[in-house]
Amino acid sequence: MKICIDERTYEGSAVEIMEQLRQQTFDPTEYPGTESYIYQLRSNFIRATGLDCPLRSSGVEEQARAMFVQLAKAGSLTILEE
Repeated sequence: MKICIDERTYEGSAVEIMEQLRQQTFDPTEYPGTESYIYQLRSNFIRATGLDCPLRSSGVEEQARAMFVQLAKAGSLTILEE
């Protein structure tokens, strides 16, 4: 997967990209894992947009991909490659 946020490109699996973002954005102890970070992003997304953001319980990789799709729809990032 390859995404662009504010002219910065991230590459890797959806989980790897989410982990990079988690490490850059927060104190790693605040959200100790990628899944907890995804759910924080989801809460912020819902609060900011008023849109639903369903995340299936099919694994962290699928949750990360679903979160990226929702963020792209809202114009927060661009998915360059799936």
